[in-house]
Amino acid sequence: MPRLSKQLVIEHRADEVFDLVADIQRYPEFIKWIRTMKVSGEREEDGVRKYRGEVDVGFKGFSERFATDIAADDENRTVEVSLARGPFKKLQNRWKMSPDGELGTVVDFFIDYEFRNPVLSLLAKANTTLAVDKIMKSFIDEADRRYGERRT
Repeated sequence: MPRLSKQLVIEHRADEVFDLVADIQRYPEFIKWIRTMKVSGEREEDGVRKYRGEVDVGFKGFSERFATDIAADDENRTVEVSLARGPFKKLQNRWKMSPDGELGTVVDFFIDYEFRNPVLSLLAKANTTLAVDKIMKSFIDEADRRYGERRT
């Protein structure tokens, strides 16, 4: 069961990084293995934006569709993701963006997931860190594109 926590600093403001992570509709523009993303059921509950993301992903001959429920809390700059349906036994993902006291953002990232398919589970277990590193690089590159080069 792959589980990973990661913390990194991104040289963009916390509100910008939060907006980027919460904007799942645009993920196919910058995460190359996300083919399509459909967002539905958008609503607000107690100041938290909630919606469903239905995604089609493909990589190295594998193709999967799944749906997640998203809770984006602007005030606390958190994005929580949970499994609605798909090829997983479980899926939980959490992002927390905090100002670093200068011009950047500390991003706390957590993911815990398990595929139903044992072959996919083995592949995922062996490649979780690599996949998360690629996803993080995609977010950093997209932040640079949207908001200008990092201030490093």
